[in-house]
Amino acid sequence: MQPQTIILPPALGDATLLEWLVKAGETVTPTTPVARVLTADAEWAVPAQCAGVLAEQLVMAGAQVTAGAPLARCAPLRRIRATPLAQRIAASLGLDLATIAGSGPGGRIGRNDVLAAAGEPPLNTIPERAALAEAVPPEPAHQSLEPVISPSKSNGVVATATRPLLTITELVPLASATIAVNAQPLLQHCAAQTAEFAACGLQATPLGALIAAAAAIFPLHPLINAAWSDAGIVVRHRYHVAAGLPNGHWVLIADAGDLTERGIARALARANDNLSAATCVIATTNDWWQIAPPLPGTAAALTLSAALPKPVAIDETTIVTGSVVHLSLCYDARIIDHPTAMAFLAALCGRLGVKMI
Repeated sequence: MQPQTIILPPALGDATLLEWLVKAGETVTPTTPVARVLTADAEWAVPAQCAGVLAEQLVMAGAQVTAGAPLARCAPLRRIRATPLAQRIAASLGLDLATIAGSGPGGRIGRNDVLAAAGEPPLNTIPERAALAEAVPPEPAHQSLEPVISPSKSNGVVATATRPLLTITELVPLASATIAVNAQPLLQHCAAQTAEFAACGLQATPLGALIAAAAAIFPLHPLINAAWSDAGIVVRHRYHVAAGLPNGHWVLIADAGDLTERGIARALARANDNLSAATCVIATTNDWWQIAPPLPGTAAALTLSAALPKPVAIDETTIVTGSVVHLSLCYDARIIDHPTAMAFLAALCGRLGVKMI
């Protein structure tokens, strides 16, 4: 779009420009007063007559202006395109997205563009306990990447199922952390969005809310989305979630960190069961004792159990019936330790608005 011109309205006649009310670089709307002028009859505030950014003042204060003459040029507003994660990071850092150049398609601003503007390293170069490899290591040999939900064992991956879905060529030292939470606020959150999602042909589910919350805090807990290699720990800056549905089906949600909760719900409704690009696992189960193991080449798997009505203490004198669920994180013990796992689960509860019991 070409810059527009702000003029002295012809109906006012000739005038003297007394002062500018808006500086170059400030945003204006068609009704924003930009200059104060004096005619033979009265003093007037001249509106911008267009929407955009005041790019250049063409007349100095105190100068005589002919009716209809240009006063300033107004540049169109830049359309800011940024991922939801980039918007959240920019808001937390107090950065104006309009001042950041995007490196994505069509100039879209991503998380690393915001971090670069703040002088921070991109997420894929955060130093960890071992040197980071230059690229994601090749996946271990396997027949299928569909996870098998099985009870966790600390000395390896359980790969037994009614059909051979997962074959791993090496034992991975696994550990797990489980907490119980009152999921009533989470269920209320989903219920409040039911009508809005239904209008788009979607479902507001605890799984979708869980994925959105986890993806939002992945930048603060980079080891959850990491991978092990002989060269060191690889921290990925893209979050591809293997989502396990209660009916046993699996869906890959690519770039979950760049999606809103409604976008995640839309991804869950699509048929995409190729999990080869997954960087972590987030699943829901119908039994509290079941947890999902990490996929080959990933560090962690998060499992949300079905809700059970149980008594929950609100304070020292009040007990109510709540919806209790178990959040479990099964992780590669070479990459993640127990304090790191618990810190992630605690942050996840805070993001979901639920409390540990």
